Amino acid sequence: MKKAKHLVRDAAAEILLAGRITHPSVRARDKLTIVTFHRVLPATILGQYPLPGIAVTPEELKRFLEVFQDHYSVGSLYECARLHQSGERSEKPPLAVTFDDGQLDNYLFALPVLNAMNMRASFYVVTDAIESNEVLWHDRIAYAVQRLRQRSESELRTWLADWGVSGDAADPVNAAVAAAKLLDPGERNRHLERLEKIVGAHMRPDWDGMMTWDQLREMQSDGHEIGSHSTSHPILPLVSDQELHQETSHSRRLLEAQLDHEVRSFCYPNGDYDQRVIASVQQAGYEFAVTTRYGINSQNSDPFSLRRVDLQSGYGTNAAGRFRSSGLLLRMSGLLPGMA
Repeated sequence: MKKAKHLVRDAAAEILLAGRITHPSVRARDKLTIVTFHRVLPATILGQYPLPGIAVTPEELKRFLEVFQDHYSVGSLYECARLHQSGERSEKPPLAVTFDDGQLDNYLFALPVLNAMNMRASFYVVTDAIESNEVLWHDRIAYAVQRLRQRSESELRTWLADWGVSGDAADPVNAAVAAAKLLDPGERNRHLERLEKIVGAHMRPDWDGMMTWDQLREMQSDGHEIGSHSTSHPILPLVSDQELHQETSHSRRLLEAQLDHEVRSFCYPNGDYDQRVIASVQQAGYEFAVTTRYGINSQNSDPFSLRRVDLQSGYGTNAAGRFRSSGLLLRMSGLLPGMA
């Protein structure tokens, strides 16, 4: 059944592109497209990472960027959003490339691909994580659940039940992360600390980590944009007013002090925001903010709730296992929220 659906989607993608319905010169004309990446990991490492759904390999990234280069005017979020906001039009529609979380692999594996292709991107970083080189809470949960699953299925089911997750969840790692997003930060940390007492803390593998200030300065000198992804990556609508101010304003001030450069755009952690969060981002002095809502942006789109298209490993690959730009462009068109 899944393969049949894949074949139907492949055929639809080819037909829509042949009819120019999903061709960027038509579909993205007068629009702003923003793509989202998180982790960029070689295949040997990707197989070890417990959240592979937010990762691509360097080879996949290069393949995606080649398609972008053919059909779009590619740049950072700030430069593309400013161009789109001004009403000016380039020969090709604008496309901004963004990376969330500030993981070390962005520097090691994404940056060389981008620089080799002379492309500029935006990297949204969590300032506490830069300072401490500590894994973000969703990765801590993922690594801990992965370790517990390897150790004992019965212990895993018991712990998942305590977390409010069904013990027979097909993907316990993602189920646990999703459940954690609904919790108050303090409650989430207490659950996580109890889990790490069972399996051991600091389970991050040697290849993992966060980018440093020196690496971010190097990236900025290469022409890439460094934006804020908050101070500690919380679910912003759940924090107090004081904490919200810290997450939006303090992170911007620290980035500007360390990078000696104005920080103009913000990325909502987990894509969660409300009017109170937007107001805090505006008051902090940012000019644009990006969400995780799927879609492309019109001239009338709110600059503080810009939509993006997330791209994952395997996107654009047809049922036969071959990459086809038609499948990627269907995803990029804003017409296809989910892909199997």
